[in-house]
Amino acid sequence: MGESEIIVKRAKEVLEQNRHEEALTILNGAAIANSGEVIFLKGEIYFRLQRWGEALNQFSLFLEQYPSDKKAESYCAMIQNILGFYHKDLYNP
Repeated sequence: MGESEIIVKRAKEVLEQNRHEEALTILNGAAIANSGEVIFLKGEIYFRLQRWGEALNQFSLFLEQYPSDKKAESYCAMIQNILGFYHKDLYNP
């Protein structure tokens, strides 16, 4: 098992324990920050933390490398729907 696989595995284990910030620290400190799996995992972490802009950036970066990935496209669509939500009755008294 290579170093990158060990880092990703460790980050996933930490993420399963809902320690999101620690998982991000593990991934950000890795020399493999540009790998597709790391980018996608970071996007999922940001999504769970509701940091929509950062999540969208990570998934968009992932889609540049893997343009036909349906899961990343779905995440992008969900985030855009969240950011584009507008309910006129809530904002206009």
